[in-house]
Amino acid sequence: MGDPYGGSIFGNTVRTPGTVAGGQVGYNWQHDAAVFGIEADASWADLGGTNTCFAYSGYFISSNCRAGIDALGTLTGRLGYILPSDGKTLLFGKAGLAWVTGDLQAIPNGGLQVPGTAESGTEWGWTVGGGVERALSPRWTVKAEYGFLAFDQGFVGPSSRVQPRPPQPGFDAAAPARTDLSQDVHLIKLGVNYRLGPAAEMGAVASGDGASTPGTLARDTMAPGYALTTGARYVYGWGQFHKDLGIQNQGLGSLGSRLTYENTDTHGGEAFARLDTPFGLVVKGLVGGGSSGGALNDEDWDLEFGPNEVPYSNTLSSVDNDIRYGIVDVGYALWRGPAHSITPFVGYAHFEQDMTGLGCRQIANRYSDCNPAFARSVRGITEDDTWQALRLGAAAEAQIAPRVSLVADAAYLPYVAFDGTDDHILRNLVSPEDGEGIGVQLEATLSYALTDAFSIGVGGRYWAMWTTQGTVNFGGTGTIIPMRYAAEQAQLLVQGSYRFGGP
Repeated sequence: MGDPYGGSIFGNTVRTPGTVAGGQVGYNWQHDAAVFGIEADASWADLGGTNTCFAYSGYFISSNCRAGIDALGTLTGRLGYILPSDGKTLLFGKAGLAWVTGDLQAIPNGGLQVPGTAESGTEWGWTVGGGVERALSPRWTVKAEYGFLAFDQGFVGPSSRVQPRPPQPGFDAAAPARTDLSQDVHLIKLGVNYRLGPAAEMGAVASGDGASTPGTLARDTMAPGYALTTGARYVYGWGQFHKDLGIQNQGLGSLGSRLTYENTDTHGGEAFARLDTPFGLVVKGLVGGGSSGGALNDEDWDLEFGPNEVPYSNTLSSVDNDIRYGIVDVGYALWRGPAHSITPFVGYAHFEQDMTGLGCRQIANRYSDCNPAFARSVRGITEDDTWQALRLGAAAEAQIAPRVSLVADAAYLPYVAFDGTDDHILRNLVSPEDGEGIGVQLEATLSYALTDAFSIGVGGRYWAMWTTQGTVNFGGTGTIIPMRYAAEQAQLLVQGSYRFGGP
């Protein structure tokens, strides 16, 4: 989001994590190992998020911007190459047109009852991406792909209020102003395709060479006993937690405060394991943790600070951050062969995060708190949170080249429970927090088998959870205020694993 009034102190970028589900249709032409194609896809989407926008001055009431995407799609050309190892793995790139349907609204904060602005509709843009597709049978394939979608449009920022004689009380009206808006979508998809017409030429896949079909366990391709894979990972990542404090009896459109914890350079480790049984039951899980530094931006609007009226305050603190997490899933290998498997699963996820804000300095309004600044040795705020979630998803594994395997795991979190405690130490203000919501967890790893049992790999992970309804018992006084809580984690994974048993 551009700021029509000048450079912003903070914000203007709204992250919108969520889930998509849809389908695609296309046509491919093959010449030797080259594949040319055209594809159209459309998806239902539940993407949304909030952040501060138009925060150009501490003497101006900035807005709460909320962005959402309801549907999206692409029309692309595809160019691919079939790997020669067994002729069943296609690497492809794609580019073309993209469309998105959604909405954006901006509402001035502080509960001043100033009307906001909103725009909704369908926008057209462009897309580029790529992925890998693996033949499971003459007609069925599984694929994992990444797409980048970009859109540009205009937006009108709302009228608001500006303080003419800081820090004296009173506001003048600020007129609406037009600005530019760019919207980028990073889309990760895991899907299954069915081929119509003649059987695929992508490798000599037939019933006698280990192919499988949905509902066929293909026991003769698996070991008669159990297989246990265990391993360890180094984790390097980024995380963000933010919470929106609404206005009592007004909801979460206009905010009184927002705290954003940006946690960078997380270093950690985890252990993982997967048990495959000869009758198709799969049990897998992981446990891990890490720590990092970061920054905390604590924003307040229309704040009374002593004799001063503060339209907008933004304090910056350093952060110490610790995370602990675990996952356990139980699934059934519904579809598997000698070099692939697809396993739907149900599971449980647990994520804990402890954050401490250290020091404090004012970056927006010199008449507000933390001016002069506090030293980093001063503990100002702590935030201790627990997220618990139900996982519904699928794991796919495919050998895409000799000794090279791709594993992808996607889970929708239809129920998420949040429980937290905010302690404003310097104000002796302890506030219990709770909420319920949804989320998504994605993971992909590319591994190389150094031996038949030992593999090394590298991969990535993205987790997002947010509440659809939440509250805070402000100061433990019984004053209940609406809240929105959201957490994200993006991690780079480097791993080693050892397999016991199996083929």
